[in-house]
Amino acid sequence: MSEQVVPLRPFVDWHTHIFKPEHCGPVWTDRGTELVGRPAFGEADLAEHSRVMAEAGVERFALIGLQIARMGMFVPNDYLGEYLQANKGRAIAVGSVDPTQPGAAAALRQAIREFGLHGVKLSPPYQGFHPHCDEAYEVYRVAAEEGIFLMFHQASVFAPDGFLEFAYPSMLDKVAREFRDTNILLAHFGKPWMNETVELMMKNRNVFADVSTMPVKAWQMYNGLRLAIEGHVTDRLVFGSDFPSFHPGDAARDFLAIADLAMPLPIPREVVEDILYNRPFDLIVSS
Repeated sequence: MSEQVVPLRPFVDWHTHIFKPEHCGPVWTDRGTELVGRPAFGEADLAEHSRVMAEAGVERFALIGLQIARMGMFVPNDYLGEYLQANKGRAIAVGSVDPTQPGAAAALRQAIREFGLHGVKLSPPYQGFHPHCDEAYEVYRVAAEEGIFLMFHQASVFAPDGFLEFAYPSMLDKVAREFRDTNILLAHFGKPWMNETVELMMKNRNVFADVSTMPVKAWQMYNGLRLAIEGHVTDRLVFGSDFPSFHPGDAARDFLAIADLAMPLPIPREVVEDILYNRPFDLIVSS
């Protein structure tokens, strides 16, 4: 990539995690060490999150939790709520429940009302559920009734016992059709199925995607952006770093550098700058 990257201005990071080591479970911890050399993909407690966001110049950020019973991962929604309260006006909170567990829908409703969640993170391929199952639909209905958005990890998985058969972005078309007034955000641009993700976005105006983890995968990011440009959906792409896996400043610079790739069909710089700098929370979050 070229080093001629536009200097960073304050930006919104739509994909950051907070957790303590004990929240992560053995799979997340061990695979993080194996893949990137850091248990659970890095330190992400409240103090470290605050330090890195300030260092990177992140103006506003989404705090994302995740609960995966089968992998022993449980980031409590009250942990997100605590940090949200300390960052009023600067943060949104995307909590999590596991639809495979009894009482998931009721737990989500309670967390929304008690902690002020703006969204809920679900992951069919990690949590191990079909996106159309009854238990998942109970959770979707609560999100719709309470006016929060649905966020899906509908993308590749690193865990050996994950469910790729539940990961395809097109499986969310039924959800987007039947919950037309609920916004849906796909993490990681649905990689490696960016083509499916763009088709889903073209068809459903309530579907958005973040580009977290993608900037370091230059070929995937380039192809995804070309597809989005040709599909006229770049206005519904948002930037995310996936902290702590990636430093927000580094991820933002890598993203901007996609415009410097010497390709026959280049990515216009104004497209990547628009995605990075012009995606306020009210694009997706209900007032």
